[in-house]
Amino acid sequence: MTGRTRSLWLLHGVVVIFGFTGILGKLITLDAEPLVFWRVSLGGVSTALYLAWRREWRRWAPRDLAQAAGVGCIVAAHWVTFFAAIKVSSVGLALTMLATAPLVIGFIEPLVFCRKLAWRELLVASAVFVGIATVFQAERDQVDGMVLGLSSAALAAMFNTFNGVLVKRLDPVNLSAVELLSASAAMLLWLVWRGQAGPELFVMSAEDWLWMTLLAVVATSFAFVVSIQVLKNLTPFESAMAINLEPLYAIVLAWWIFGERFSPGFYVGAAVVLGAVFLDSWWRARTQSTANNDDAI
Repeated sequence: MTGRTRSLWLLHGVVVIFGFTGILGKLITLDAEPLVFWRVSLGGVSTALYLAWRREWRRWAPRDLAQAAGVGCIVAAHWVTFFAAIKVSSVGLALTMLATAPLVIGFIEPLVFCRKLAWRELLVASAVFVGIATVFQAERDQVDGMVLGLSSAALAAMFNTFNGVLVKRLDPVNLSAVELLSASAAMLLWLVWRGQAGPELFVMSAEDWLWMTLLAVVATSFAFVVSIQVLKNLTPFESAMAINLEPLYAIVLAWWIFGERFSPGFYVGAAVVLGAVFLDSWWRARTQSTANNDDAI
């Protein structure tokens, strides 16, 4: 199994875990800001403890530390808008909006990596845009959730692209720990400024603590490390397109657990988005196969 194939399998396993993220966010009764604070704090601490146990902490150059901390702040903003979208609308809608990340990456990745725009990426991203427009038309009563979800997607595109650069020279696990701990510090400062860092921040029900622990350790610490690590062999666009499968799992889970239902137009738009994902996967597999055959000759 090649490194790229292994990375693809790992990424799709993480996507299954990500599919539970929205479900856990809906089950946790906290507002978006304290929820994200606990998620990144517990996730960052668990990752740091893992590194300490393995004695794999590495020294950081000030420039690298500042860049990773900046990406951590973007991660915090991404998750705040994502969970806010879930709180004001639904799991399925928020995650479908999040699937627009490749539309943004298709434009900003070439600037970061200094390469030309790929017409295939733009074609797939355009299909995603059509699907999202269909969802907008069908679910006009959930505009707030759509706007928050699209904001979350734009932020996800930014940190995926920047991480695609940082992971080329920094250890993925160390990078994850610094970004999560930086996100934790940023969220604490935000909560202090908003007057929400009092004793109530530490009061949660036993059920909330259970869901939060699963969210922080499994769906954050573990999944975040793996999603960054695979960027060594995959492009940010490939990563974002695979993660577009997340709404499929989340919609099914939300239907089963919460009884979420949508209009027919929503499912048409979501089908266009997911169809673009499968088309992109097929296209890439065909291109890779052709390239391997050419190398063999």
